[in-house]
Amino acid sequence: MPPRRRKPTTTARTVGAGKSAAARKFKASNGTASKTTASKTTATAKKRTTTRRKPVRKTASPELRLPDPGERVWVLDVPFEDRALASASGARWHPGPRVFAFYGTELPVGLASFESMPYSLQRWVEDDANDTWRSEVVHERSMTPRETQLESVRRQLGAMDNGFPYFAQMDSTGLGKTLAVCEAVRQMDDPAISTVLVVAPKGALPGWRRTIADSEADLDPTDRKRWLLLTYQSTKKLLTVPEDTDLGKRKKTQNKRTITLGELRFEIDIVVADESHALMNIESQQSQILWRYQEAARAVVWMSATPGYQPMHFAYMARAIEQSRADGDIITGEDALGYAVTTQWASFLEESGFAIKEGKAGTGLKTWRWEPEDAARRERDIGTIHRWLAGGAVPWSISRPSPPTPREPLGQELTAAEKRLYNSAWVDYRKEVGLPLWKSVGGRRVLQKNPSTRAAALRFRQKCSYLRIQSSADQVRAWVRDGNQVFVSMFYRESVAALAKTLREEGQDVAVVDGGMSSPAQEAEIRRFQTGAARVIISTTTSAINLHSNELLLPESRNGVTPQAPLLAVSTAAPRVTLIHDPRWTPIEIRQIEGRANRIDKDHNHTTSTCYYGYAEGTVEEEMVLVGIERIADLGSIVGQADLIDPEAFLAARAEK
Repeated sequence: MPPRRRKPTTTARTVGAGKSAAARKFKASNGTASKTTASKTTATAKKRTTTRRKPVRKTASPELRLPDPGERVWVLDVPFEDRALASASGARWHPGPRVFAFYGTELPVGLASFESMPYSLQRWVEDDANDTWRSEVVHERSMTPRETQLESVRRQLGAMDNGFPYFAQMDSTGLGKTLAVCEAVRQMDDPAISTVLVVAPKGALPGWRRTIADSEADLDPTDRKRWLLLTYQSTKKLLTVPEDTDLGKRKKTQNKRTITLGELRFEIDIVVADESHALMNIESQQSQILWRYQEAARAVVWMSATPGYQPMHFAYMARAIEQSRADGDIITGEDALGYAVTTQWASFLEESGFAIKEGKAGTGLKTWRWEPEDAARRERDIGTIHRWLAGGAVPWSISRPSPPTPREPLGQELTAAEKRLYNSAWVDYRKEVGLPLWKSVGGRRVLQKNPSTRAAALRFRQKCSYLRIQSSADQVRAWVRDGNQVFVSMFYRESVAALAKTLREEGQDVAVVDGGMSSPAQEAEIRRFQTGAARVIISTTTSAINLHSNELLLPESRNGVTPQAPLLAVSTAAPRVTLIHDPRWTPIEIRQIEGRANRIDKDHNHTTSTCYYGYAEGTVEEEMVLVGIERIADLGSIVGQADLIDPEAFLAARAEK
């Protein structure tokens, strides 16, 4: 029997609040549907032989109760795998605010490891429930802003004083953007500004936590701002689940309708988007949530050395661009979200003469892409974006280059046996090198028998990555023997494990940082590398970590609390070498990786780290390196940092190899 054809969906991808399919269904359930709809529903019901169960409606539960006299409530940060342990120790799950909490006079020993971190969402909810802020340790400031950072502060405050609520902090990597933003917030004396939301990658949160505490250490508690730190992946927690609304059975449907119909959970005065290039896809869930908070905030700060590398990436800055141009609105409609923003931004670019091509997605919706037909058109479009963001006297942005990065191509030849493995089928290849062949089906891991061709390029890359492990290990050992500390950037966790094992078997102490580790664990590994306990660090993280020499290491903290008299340390002075083992397509990732060890140190001196681009010669990786280099040049032109890379010099170095 042939499969039944699905009816085309009519659900809009982006709608205004109260105008979505979910809202219409909600109104219909309350008796506001038309007579025609009601008669159709009745007729349909008569034809059915069985009664369909009414879908369960999700409702928001009450918030945390006030603690009894003499006790307080602790809101806990409990990982999913430790929920049973927390429950056994006396914590209880509260579905309203979606947190684990414990009521009592003091926190039990079994729950001490789950205590909330300063400035976290859990601490914010805890302070609200107790109606008091947790006491903070006060000490002298250990970080003093440099003149370059103070210049950024003056520029940001000047924009706000002139009625411009947006600021783009686009300084290159290593120039201290975090401290500059914290100092600017510290100097905002408007009593109406009291709350700050910072959304950042997971690896950046420890640095933010310490920098905020240090910048406000000498302030009276009543003069401090209230900060909320969150990762981009957790932004859905910033919205409430709509009450008495059928959100649908599919998780994707629930998320879409929550983003559209949910209310902002917190009143935020300043929104800070660290590594704001995460918002380039304005249709992603996190981008839509941040857009709603940006629209409601008094001021917005975007921080990224790599904000985007082509015109379609800058829709998230549309409000600032339209206000600075003073030539009419770009985004119309207060409830515009996601696809609606994309549509209006693309139309604006097309009317402005950009090489925007219109297409059609499989869903039937319009799509747009930037395709300049020649170098002159490409240069004109890039130049226009540069003038809007950083060129001339743009008052709401700042963009300065960091130390030039020495770059070297590192082509690695595959042996005859490795070439045979590279050209073999995926299943045969993994069997021969001893890697598992698993995939996830219905939540279970099952053997993968027929791999699809859809991920062919990804698999070729993984083959290259795994086959070059020994060559990279030999190169790393040579750099270490010469007195260097080495940072190796990789994309695949299997490759990370293989390279770390190879180096450790030869007596090398290796630090490892990847996305599967908690923030404290990542921080501990980074500190081991910076203090010289490990001469090599292998990481899948591309941003928000410092690996340069002569860095001021802030005090180690327990649960985010620093001691009363902090003891500062300095990282080793050994020169750093960076190896990008796995090439990347996007210049944003490449540039972020380059900036991890190529930064300004505590004495305001440039610390350069030669960056080697590894690739397997004669494979798809070689093409990836060249494409990435060309796109970095576009990125540099947009932000006004043409010294980011010289493609001709890099290609010449490759030819000499």
